[in-house]
Amino acid sequence: MGRGARLTGGEGAGRRLLTLEGEGLRASSALVRAALFNIVGEQVPGAEVLDLFSGIGSLGLEALSRGAGRVTFVELQRRRAELIRANLQALGWEGRAEILTADVRTFLRSRPETVLRARLAILDPPFLETGPEDGLQALRLLGERAQASPQWEPTVVLERHRRLQVPDRVGALNCVRTAAYGTSVLSFYRRLP
Repeated sequence: MGRGARLTGGEGAGRRLLTLEGEGLRASSALVRAALFNIVGEQVPGAEVLDLFSGIGSLGLEALSRGAGRVTFVELQRRRAELIRANLQALGWEGRAEILTADVRTFLRSRPETVLRARLAILDPPFLETGPEDGLQALRLLGERAQASPQWEPTVVLERHRRLQVPDRVGALNCVRTAAYGTSVLSFYRRLP
């Protein structure tokens, strides 16, 4: 374990997160994290948030720093999930989070009550190997859940490589904004009136 990214805003601003050395992780840059939370800022305080494809949890930890009420972290690799737990303990936020070591698609299918409580869902799948397709499948599942649950009005944010094409609409969710930062693009989805 080593010291990694710093939180960019809120109560933990400037605090360094623990990271795993040599794991091939592509953590969201400080610029991307700050931009994401500047765009969704007023939706975060008190919100339930899903951090899907969590990695070391930097996006969910940023949400907690900026006042999210609770974050559910979903990460497939146990070592990374343990690192999220270590960061939560170091920051004193373990009571405001749930960490699930699971496949994101399995989680989305099996925990509808948790999904429907979320006001914000952030997807940050790997840019390589099966990551892009896994992210698109998870996005489709969220769109289908929104289609089946008209009362649910989340904001869904997908961080992706600029070369990955994404649909304008998934289920009941529409891409309402994109923002590019180097090779990373944030795509924001919401239900349109």
